[in-house]
Amino acid sequence: FRLAAAADAPDWHEDRQVRDELPVLVLFDGWASLFRDRVVPWRIALAEKGRAQFERDVLPEFVAGRRWYAAKGEAVQRVALIDHAEWKQERHEWMIALARVETASGEPQTYFLPLTLAWEPDDDRLRALAPLTVAKVRQQAKIGVMADAFGDEAFSRALLAAIAARREIKMAKGKLRFVATDAFERLAGDALDALPVTQPAAQSSNTVVALGERLFLKAYRRIQPGVNPEAEIGRYLTDVARFEHSVPVAGTIDYVADDGHIETVALLQGYVENQGDGWTTTQNYLERFLEQTPAVDDDPAPAASRHGGFLALMHTLGTRTGELHAVLALARGDPAFEPMPVTPADLTAWTKRTHAEAIAILDRLERTQATLPEAARDDAAQVLAARKALLARIDAHASDRDAGRRMRIHGDYHLGQVLVVQNDFVIADFEGEPARSLAERREKQSPLKDVAGMLRSFDYALHATVKRIDGEASDARERREKLGNEWLRETRAAFLEGYDAAAQRAGQPGASTQPRGLLDLFLLEKVLYELKYEMQNRPDWVGIPLRGLVELAQSAP
Repeated sequence: FRLAAAADAPDWHEDRQVRDELPVLVLFDGWASLFRDRVVPWRIALAEKGRAQFERDVLPEFVAGRRWYAAKGEAVQRVALIDHAEWKQERHEWMIALARVETASGEPQTYFLPLTLAWEPDDDRLRALAPLTVAKVRQQAKIGVMADAFGDEAFSRALLAAIAARREIKMAKGKLRFVATDAFERLAGDALDALPVTQPAAQSSNTVVALGERLFLKAYRRIQPGVNPEAEIGRYLTDVARFEHSVPVAGTIDYVADDGHIETVALLQGYVENQGDGWTTTQNYLERFLEQTPAVDDDPAPAASRHGGFLALMHTLGTRTGELHAVLALARGDPAFEPMPVTPADLTAWTKRTHAEAIAILDRLERTQATLPEAARDDAAQVLAARKALLARIDAHASDRDAGRRMRIHGDYHLGQVLVVQNDFVIADFEGEPARSLAERREKQSPLKDVAGMLRSFDYALHATVKRIDGEASDARERREKLGNEWLRETRAAFLEGYDAAAQRAGQPGASTQPRGLLDLFLLEKVLYELKYEMQNRPDWVGIPLRGLVELAQSAP
């Protein structure tokens, strides 16, 4: 195994648009060329040299350019293979690997990195793999590529078949365990081989593969120790609670290390035909309403009349949210889901964490205030002037009492996480807040955190829509702001009314029957999280959480 400085590109390589130049890997024994313990003694030195070049020169460039690489802006120094298995089926050769990505600063991160080899003269397959190619490869007289296996249709089909068969694949230091839920056969149907395999154009921190209109395979590229909450909660809602308003789970793929620790690497879900997510639906509605609004208020109809159909939809969203929390609050004997009373120690811990986060975020706001967009600076000044009052408001919640129960919740609940299905909703994506550790995301929390997240999402939808369509005369803007705030109040009220009614029918406390202060704490926590995110990633949007903090500071606790 060695790296060649250059080599002539075959015809199929002309289609590649990601990188103009690719390294060439010269293999002498397939995947074994990477491992000193799998080659004859006189080739050990060659395997060691090739492995070092592969991990330091080839994989770093590929990983750094992926959308799923989490440490954006951090140069990758080395991508070290930490466990692997070779998997062959007919003419396909895959290496399923876990790799440790090392940078100059920060903690190493572990990624799921399955790779495939494809050879001439299979030009169709080589062309399909071109956007995901890691390197060109030569082995004796053969020429081909090494690429991300998720560009290989056969690989996704093989994963699906392995879940159906409940297989295990032995790896060097552990195993891959393929698990099917009780719902697998119902969701997958009986024609697995006939399902077309496609990758949606929009990919992000995960890799998603669609299998016809029956299944979605979602691979978690960055891997953390522990069961992913999306897989854990999804299996619970599908097989135990049988909750019909969440995306059903058909199976999971887990890495089980020899020491027993588990990491979720992929999730297989049922396809849900839908009309889009709640975020798009809400923005489209608001845009139509606000753009059709005259500059002069000549419509005496109350908001409920103006928004009757939309408010009914939001009432349904509140109902489904309350029903979700009700089934998650049921005692079923599983320690991971058993609800627990909120104790004074819990309230103190939540308050201290929010206080510490608030100090760090407000300190950063003060340092960067002068660099903010001009339109946001007045709100930033008001927030900083209210610093002591905001911190005191957070600290006051340490003495809250009668605060309900803590339990498993969605954890990152907003309009983008719900699918609109025939004037109803299906709840998706139970991964939790991506900035939190996996352990934090699996913690039991107050369901009011989800409620706060959705209430803030309504605010975001309004301000994002106004931001996009703004630019008309000032009198129209003032009228739009008045009607937008009216819409926001009515939408929040409809959601909370639906939530409370569903919770109470199930014998659970509603948002209005729990201490109002606790919801206030989680609203403060959420808007501070938003402010941190926008300062780091989208400075042009920083005005939305700043305005939210100003309004919270001016409102009664």
